Amino acid sequence: MTPIELSATEAARQLREGELSAEDMVTACLERIDEIDGEVQAWAHLDPDFALEQARARDAQRQAGDPLGPLHGVPVGIKDIFDTEGLPTENGTPLDSGRQPDRDCKAVSLLKEAGSVIMGKTVTTELAV
Repeated sequence: MTPIELSATEAARQLREGELSAEDMVTACLERIDEIDGEVQAWAHLDPDFALEQARARDAQRQAGDPLGPLHGVPVGIKDIFDTEGLPTENGTPLDSGRQPDRDCKAVSLLKEAGSVIMGKTVTTELAV
């Protein structure tokens, strides 16, 4: 079974226990996105380097024996209405094109605290709430 075929629960378990590295999980997701996103068009902004940097940091935390969150190493996409430091938040509208928030909204902050890996921003309806 490949990493992208795992349930979120099983992926989280394998990531926490070191059976699967966050870098391998993110790489598998990036490869799958590359295969199908031309047709699906789910990603408004995908930053492979940003995602891989986080994944390597999550792997280093596990190897160092640091406490791990329940979503440690689990890749997630953030809807493009949620402010995310380091990524544009454009709310699906040209009015906010290039907008770069300087901090995370609460939801993204909680995902990061739980150990997830932010892959990028997913497409949204213009000015969704």
